[in-house]
Amino acid sequence: MNTIHSYVDSVFEKLPKNQEMNRLKAEMLASMEEKYRDLIEQGTTENEAIGTVLAEFGNIDEIIEAYNLEIDEQEYDPDVIVMSRSEVDNYLFHRQKFSLAMATGVFLCIISVAFLFLSMVIGSLLNRGASNDVFALVGTVLMLLTIAMGIGLFIIFGMQESSYPFDKKILRLDPATYAEVKAQYEIFKQKLSYAIAAGVISCILGPVFLLLSIVFLGEDNMISIVFLMSFIAVGVFLFVYYGIQNDTFEKLLTMGSHTRAQVISNKYSERISAVIFPLATLFYLYQGFVNGAWGTAWIVFPIVGIGFGILTTVITGIANLTDKKK
Repeated sequence: MNTIHSYVDSVFEKLPKNQEMNRLKAEMLASMEEKYRDLIEQGTTENEAIGTVLAEFGNIDEIIEAYNLEIDEQEYDPDVIVMSRSEVDNYLFHRQKFSLAMATGVFLCIISVAFLFLSMVIGSLLNRGASNDVFALVGTVLMLLTIAMGIGLFIIFGMQESSYPFDKKILRLDPATYAEVKAQYEIFKQKLSYAIAAGVISCILGPVFLLLSIVFLGEDNMISIVFLMSFIAVGVFLFVYYGIQNDTFEKLLTMGSHTRAQVISNKYSERISAVIFPLATLFYLYQGFVNGAWGTAWIVFPIVGIGFGILTTVITGIANLTDKKK
């Protein structure tokens, strides 16, 4: 239902703001909601019902022709990026690859520690002093190579990410594309919930197997670290992979931390933080070197942190109120 409301809002966004248009908007929304409920009662799925309703009622050209309207062209907004259907598809494809690369990079960096200890375990099983050193060296080399591959993924796909300068920007989609992305997001959220559950379970199993291996194999066994890091690596992979994709959908749909009010709030907050935190550091250094108050001057950091949090909340609230008035 929220998709229908967002669609109607976007349809009337560039139309004249008067009583007649408000009435027409209310009638159109009521008709679409009624049609949507009828389709749901007939057993149609939510996504299919939304698609049918948008196709039947969402023709802005008919509204413009019937009322002989002229579309008000909006002034240029540097914070808004208008995206076409092809640009949205390309961005989704890139972010899917980006999320996989980032998740794999983090996985490799964590699992590299497991490789090191696994090599040492294999060496200890051979019961030869010389082989222990060799396998420890092999494990160290394997760990460094694995970390290097992970860092390589960060660099390569981080550079590709710079081709999409959407940070601190508001993305605007046409109504049809918005509705389709919203439908994709509804399907994705089911996968997201399963992924989060699996990630949490994996992170819990790590310490469980660590404790079990200590109980049955003794405190000095290194296989416990292998279990711990392996399960944590899998859990973190799921969090990063699905988390980035979720952020992508929220960015395209202007949801969560990507609403107009939140984007504006973040811009002001970053400007303020760029001033007050360096000043807090200078104050701490001054008190330390000049007055010797190293043990007490640190209190400035939690004070500034709490004050900054309160200020950020106020800025976000003002931005929300301003955005609602538009």
